[in-house]
Amino acid sequence: MTMIKVLFMLCACLAISLSFGQIGGNEEDFSLNVHGEGKRTIVPPSKISVLPEIKEEAHEKPLVKYTILPKKIEVSFLPEPIKPARLKVSEPLEKLYGGYLKAGFGNYIMPLLDFYYSGTRSRQNNWGINLKHFSAGQGPDDVGFSGFSENALKGSYKQFLDYHTLSFDAGYERNVAHFYGFQLTDSIFSNFKDARDEIKTIYNKLYFSSVLESKYKDSAKINHKIGLNYYYFQGNFENRENQFVLDGRLQKYFGKELARFDFSLDYNDYAHQRYEPLDTNQLISSLSPAGFNVLQNSVILKLTPSINALRKNFKASIGASIQIDSKDGNFHLFPRAEVKYSMFNNMFIPYAGATGDVNRNSFSSMTSENPFASSAMELTNTVKRYELYGGIRGSFSSSMSFNLKVSQARYTEMPLFYNDTLTSLQNQFNVVYDHVNMATVGGQLSYRLDEKIKIYLRADYRNYRMDYEAFAWHMPSLELSVGGVYKLADKVVVKADLFYLGKRYAKSPKPVTGVSPIETTNIDGVEEAYYPVELKAIFDANLGIEYRLTQKFSAFVNVNNLTTKKYQQWLRYPSQSINLLFGATARF
Repeated sequence: MTMIKVLFMLCACLAISLSFGQIGGNEEDFSLNVHGEGKRTIVPPSKISVLPEIKEEAHEKPLVKYTILPKKIEVSFLPEPIKPARLKVSEPLEKLYGGYLKAGFGNYIMPLLDFYYSGTRSRQNNWGINLKHFSAGQGPDDVGFSGFSENALKGSYKQFLDYHTLSFDAGYERNVAHFYGFQLTDSIFSNFKDARDEIKTIYNKLYFSSVLESKYKDSAKINHKIGLNYYYFQGNFENRENQFVLDGRLQKYFGKELARFDFSLDYNDYAHQRYEPLDTNQLISSLSPAGFNVLQNSVILKLTPSINALRKNFKASIGASIQIDSKDGNFHLFPRAEVKYSMFNNMFIPYAGATGDVNRNSFSSMTSENPFASSAMELTNTVKRYELYGGIRGSFSSSMSFNLKVSQARYTEMPLFYNDTLTSLQNQFNVVYDHVNMATVGGQLSYRLDEKIKIYLRADYRNYRMDYEAFAWHMPSLELSVGGVYKLADKVVVKADLFYLGKRYAKSPKPVTGVSPIETTNIDGVEEAYYPVELKAIFDANLGIEYRLTQKFSAFVNVNNLTTKKYQQWLRYPSQSINLLFGATARF
């Protein structure tokens, strides 16, 4: 019943709505006119002066809980192999052996013994001793007995202090030689076939040295070095020599410049006996019974200030050396200058310089160069008036380096050896002094490949212009040498040397067959005649092979004078022919 009433009301409302729509749709039948005055006012708006703020509302994160249902899944895993891990550690230091022994024996009855023993690594000190013996009981045929002996006992000690190093060296040397320079085939010497004691010469040398040197790293401090050297030298022909040298150095940096002062005081005295006139039945004259009746001594004082400067690739050393020689009583002033410039990261370093010096000629130095020298020689110091030099050195690579040099020098009182006829039958040597201009051109080339290969090549050419003598006696104009070391798998070590000495001339006071004499006036103003003897050029080769059985033991063989030529380094003194030396070494 209620539903019928509702439907009836909806139909009535719909009919009324449709009737009003029909009346409003005719615009011409409806109009509205309004008459009167109206006031229109615009009211200004009001602005809200309060800025809006964002208010954050606190929200709590809902706590979510998860429930994991355990479930076992069957899986398989096959790991891949990996390399073991390596620790990066420093290489251990090479083991050092304190002892070394080398022993051998060769033809010409040649025993060899060389023994070293020293301390190993230490921050406090270092020390060592050396004992050496090398001799020969035979020599070339058809000449006098030529046996020789070389013996040495040396010791050294070095103490490392906080800022200094103190070192000591001492030793004893005993060398024996024979004046064998006479031909047994010559009837004059037929009676001296068994001569030994009368031609034996013995040299005993006892020496000591000490050096104190500072090691300051602070450039504001003065680094210094002072040394004391002494030796006593004695021969069996009633001769003896003492030499005392005190030297040192002071140096300090002033900014980039290094100021340096070197000094040296060298005292030497040599005493010997005079010889009696030579008897035809003697190889060497008898000594005068008057004892040490000839005394030669001299003092050389050297003072050398210098300044060393380094500017990037440029380096220079400028100074002078003041030297006084009591032997001639002269005062000398020598230059001390050198400049060098590095190009292309030390690939080429051109250099040039000027220098000069007074060189000590002692009986010890003379017999070291020529062991057959007479004890009655006069000792005069050599003065190098000047030497001007220049060259270039550098490296083509990390394995190859070179050095080329030219120089021009002037020497006064240069000693030259000649066969003596006043105190011996030309089987001893005396010295003559001359003034020499010497021009030199030389160079060296070296190659090194790790520790496996080492090769060097050297050549020197010298031109001598003498003031009085015809030639620079026994001194070659050309010297060539080449050598190297090759290591094969750290087991075999091969060493080889080749050298060449150009022809030389020797001065003979006695006539020589086929040689024309030269008449001249010597440095003392005395007219003399002598015979220049040409000595043939020397070419020789040496070879050594070492086989290392273990790190401690090895065996070796050395072959010297492979050319088998009995060349003469000194007139009338032929060398040994080919000789072999076998031996072994041990480290412990």
